[in-house]
Amino acid sequence: MDGKTDAQMNKMIEAVQPHCDETITAAMTCSQAGSMRSTFLTRIFGVFGGGIAHGELPNPVFIAVGSEHVYAFDYRPRGFKFKIKKEAARWPRRELTVDADQGTAMCRFTLETGSGERHHLEVTTLMGGEKLVRRFLDALGAS
Repeated sequence: MDGKTDAQMNKMIEAVQPHCDETITAAMTCSQAGSMRSTFLTRIFGVFGGGIAHGELPNPVFIAVGSEHVYAFDYRPRGFKFKIKKEAARWPRRELTVDADQGTAMCRFTLETGSGERHHLEVTTLMGGEKLVRRFLDALGAS
């Protein structure tokens, strides 16, 4: 891991760590799958890019990975920092499966809980974000 990637990951971990009751090893800001494309189309063409079902998680969502749990938080960006608002979900890691498809511009992944909940999320890999996203997915145990 290079210093820049470590610094970016550490910034996200430091933002969320006070809200978790275990050590966080990785964290990432994510969006509901399809919502980035919808936002892009809206800004470029001035039209809504289709209905996006956001499910139970906030959009965007801050995902944090601990040794025992994976956490989801509502958050807001504050310049180059993150304001963590409240916990939206917590899943036991041993019951969570993660399937990921990392492309050149976007990584899409699905978190599936032991009870069968599925959360389809995405994160951009542009501007050197591939290493950061890979570290996050490795911490999640993505296949």
